[in-house]
This record gives sequence, C-alpha cells and structure tokens, in this order.
Amino acid sequence: MVIMKYKGVVSRAIPAVLVFIALTLGFTLAELTDIRWLGGMVMIAIGAFAVFLMIRISGVLRALIGVVVVVVGFFLSHVLGPMLGSYRALILVATTCSVVVYLLTCRKGSTQRLR
Repeated sequence: MVIMKYKGVVSRAIPAVLVFIALTLGFTLAELTDIRWLGGMVMIAIGAFAVFLMIRISGVLRALIGVVVVVVGFFLSHVLGPMLGSYRALILVATTCSVVVYLLTCRKGSTQRLR
C-alpha cells in the first residue's frame, strides 16, 4: 500500500491512471498476441483494483458510476475504431474515461463521499 499513500493521503489520481493502463495495456496485449480473452482479463484485473480503490476513497455509488462510464467507453471505442483507427479511438476513450474517473474520485477528507 506504499504506492497509494503520500504522507498519509491516498491519491485520487491512482484509480484514473489504472483505468488508462487497463484499457491501453489490455487492448495492446490482445492486439499483439491475438488472444482477445487475455487482453480482457488484464482489463478486468487492473480495473477491479481501480474499483476497489475508488470504493475505499469515494464510496460504492461513485465507483459504480465509474464502472458504467468505462464499460460504455469500451463499447464506444469499438464504434469509433473504424472511423478514427484503433489506436486513436483507444487513446481518446482511455483518456476520457480516466478524466471522468478522476473527477468522480473524491479528495481525501472531502464531504462529497457517497455510500
């Protein structure tokens, strides 16, 4: 848990970074190995850890909203792929989802936390 704390404060940026890594690494792994389920498992594993952190920081409701945003973004990337190209769609969706997750994650000590 050392990576999650800086002077005792849990960073709200970590779940957002994990979302970006999950989407990009999962897609890249699936693309390079041509084993789609492996990329999906990487996305789910890293995403589950991001959800766990969001629940601890911001509560269940905000984490659930974040999951919905990422799932919608995942499907939207498949729609945008033919128009923008696979990697451009991936970067656009991963960045957008990360920003939304960052904004959903409360600051430590904030009164915005929802349960």
